[in-house]
Amino acid sequence: MLAILLLSPCLIVTVALCYPQIFRSTDKPFAAHSDENKSAQISEGKPGPWGRLLYAHIMIDIPDEFVLIPPADQPPIRWFFQDYTQERVIELLKSAGISQAQIDKHLPETAWESAVNSVTLTPGDEFILGLSPEARAKIYGVLIAFSENFDQMDPVWFRPETLDKQLDESELSQSSIKLLKSLLYRNGSSLLIFADKDTALRHLPNDMEKRLFIKAISRKSTLMARLKIDADTDVESLAGYWGVGGRRKDILPLMSSLQHVEGGLNMSIIYLLPNFIRGHLYNYPFPSSDPQAPKQDCFWSAFNAFNSQTDDRFSDMQFARQALINDYYSITQPSQLGDLVFLADSNSQAMHVAVYVADDIVFTKNGFHCTQPWILMHLKDMVETYAVHLPPGKQLNVLYCRKKNL
Repeated sequence: MLAILLLSPCLIVTVALCYPQIFRSTDKPFAAHSDENKSAQISEGKPGPWGRLLYAHIMIDIPDEFVLIPPADQPPIRWFFQDYTQERVIELLKSAGISQAQIDKHLPETAWESAVNSVTLTPGDEFILGLSPEARAKIYGVLIAFSENFDQMDPVWFRPETLDKQLDESELSQSSIKLLKSLLYRNGSSLLIFADKDTALRHLPNDMEKRLFIKAISRKSTLMARLKIDADTDVESLAGYWGVGGRRKDILPLMSSLQHVEGGLNMSIIYLLPNFIRGHLYNYPFPSSDPQAPKQDCFWSAFNAFNSQTDDRFSDMQFARQALINDYYSITQPSQLGDLVFLADSNSQAMHVAVYVADDIVFTKNGFHCTQPWILMHLKDMVETYAVHLPPGKQLNVLYCRKKNL
């Protein structure tokens, strides 16, 4: 036995030398336009001072621990209409294709609650489930204007071209998929919108199906990016772009070493990003029951992007606004790692901010909730997803700023 133990390392080395294919890596290269990578949706970006980037589009699920099933005694859905009367709401319903017979059947007087300058309607699940996509779009297009209607103001969205694949991977039953699809509508964009989570969950058969449903509608589309480096790459210029903020000294030696890899290497850009972004990307924040805890939202994230120590004061909008006035200036287009991309409504109220990375890629956190991860997105996709938060016809403005000391 002792002899076998002593000889084993020699045998392993001998086998490795004689049959190197046994020890050859089976990892596929991260390459664009490869037939075997078509399912990974890998594409090549536009070359620029950031170099040549490859993108792999992926979907990430919320952690199982964050899948919370609402209690069975959830209150019924209530629709709030500011500056409406009951008669005006009925006119809206009829213009959406709801007949008087349907109104009489599903919306008795007990479903209405009038107050000064407002009306609240409790439509009931049967009425909500029976709406056509056109009627849903018309009614929800009005509801989205009032902050009391949270579901309509903060809906889930799906891309039509990936919806079937996303649902096929969800393990949901066909009846649940059919229910979800029946509740989708459009609001003028190319996206399919879903705003009836609580109603749908009440009509699923068991908790397991509800968990799968919540995970399916909570999946987030993001991407991973790699930088192509080979012997011909101008690493001095690349280090100047990615090393903004005093990080060039660390990035240049790493890039230079990769040039000596035979055939070049596709390097994950996560190694080139500031520590804050690097430490948060693709992660979910821990939930907190402390009402005084800082909101880890888009503003907190964007203004801390280059900070060595996280400053929780940026969860205060007033503090963030003052920092923007004092420390940043407006630019016409983002062209440098760290530029801020602001989305504002037609009243110039900031709705969202993200950090420009390269090409048309931004680092973003789309909401403060723990079910919203920090991700990378194409800028045009981020703009489109926030446009669904506005009533039809309202314009979303995109503004850019740069920090004075970057």
